[in-house]
Amino acid sequence: MSRKKKTTRKRSKRKRPSRRSRIAAWSAAFLFLTGGAIAALFLFQGERRTLAPSQPAYEEVHSRLPALQEEIGRIDRAVYDVLYRWGIYESDILFTDVGHRIEDGDTWDFTEITVHLPDDEIRRRVGTELRVELEELEPAVTFRRDEENRGEAGYRVHARGRYTHRIRLLLPGPPKPPPARRLPRVAIIIDDLGYDRALARAFASLDIPVSLSVLPMAPRTADVAAEAGRKGRELMLHLPMEPKGYPELNPGPGALLNNMGRKEILDLVARHVGQVPGARGVNNHMGSSFTELEDKVTVVMEELSREGLFFVDSKTTGRSVAYSLACKMGVPAASRSVFLDNEPTSRSIGIQVERLLGIARHRGTAVGIAHPFPGTLKALKEEGARLRNAVEIVTVSEVVE
Repeated sequence: MSRKKKTTRKRSKRKRPSRRSRIAAWSAAFLFLTGGAIAALFLFQGERRTLAPSQPAYEEVHSRLPALQEEIGRIDRAVYDVLYRWGIYESDILFTDVGHRIEDGDTWDFTEITVHLPDDEIRRRVGTELRVELEELEPAVTFRRDEENRGEAGYRVHARGRYTHRIRLLLPGPPKPPPARRLPRVAIIIDDLGYDRALARAFASLDIPVSLSVLPMAPRTADVAAEAGRKGRELMLHLPMEPKGYPELNPGPGALLNNMGRKEILDLVARHVGQVPGARGVNNHMGSSFTELEDKVTVVMEELSREGLFFVDSKTTGRSVAYSLACKMGVPAASRSVFLDNEPTSRSIGIQVERLLGIARHRGTAVGIAHPFPGTLKALKEEGARLRNAVEIVTVSEVVE
């Protein structure tokens, strides 16, 4: 706050306000100022970009940034700072396990990172620097060293009491012949389109083949669908479903709700598919509650099967049955590997892109989901060349099973 300048005033002969009047005036000023501060605080804690008045929040992970997620991001950055300093090649960093964990209401992505190092001396030094970096994050982050085996050392990392990372440092084994297979394949979905036509056009104009997923019943749904057709982009329906915390957490108009009957779900899915002409597939918007209900998800898959559409499980809950049911019912399906922009900054998105590449190298395919943030658009432009050099970037329909 700037310091007020001192001014000199002539004494006024007017009668001073009464003590009660002064208290009332100060109270009014206080309420005005604190009201503005509170309003600013709520705006700051909301979405990072201004949304249209009727626009629902982006995925559930974006409607709040829990402390656990922030600590996971700090761990990721610490690990990559060490690896980058030592010039570890991307091909030597593998994400050998990425999966959802649920405990006492907290949901997070557990990650096992396997790093191949050239010799024992470098492994020792990398391990020392890694410990120093992780110690900087205490007490919210704790870690312990695994028992060291021949050719392997590792660390188990906890953030706020949750087991979030296992880091394995390995020495190379005997040389292996290069695998006789094509490059790993990566598909990227841009979700939550339908409100900002200019931003949708910019994502459609990227020089990597992103798939565009459009919300139904949005002001620009038809415009974005038409733009995808003009640009030759694969189009998807971003189907809203009930999240945990509903109705406080609003998935937007036309959402599939847990209390809907079979006919209502069938009719609503068919209506939404009709609003996105040319859609090849569907992925869920929110749905952390709905996608855990087998009877409800079964009805959705019946309709997608009739329409000849694929399904991608956005995995907004670790207990989702959507992917497994789709496979069981013969609906071509895939599951989200990484949210690219939980924190839409270039550095954080770059780390998530590295995670996406690591999963693809380990599993052969990976699916990334991003959202229409200006920061995401900028980051994908910057990361385009690295993605093209490391993997084959394909549409989602090319990776569904």
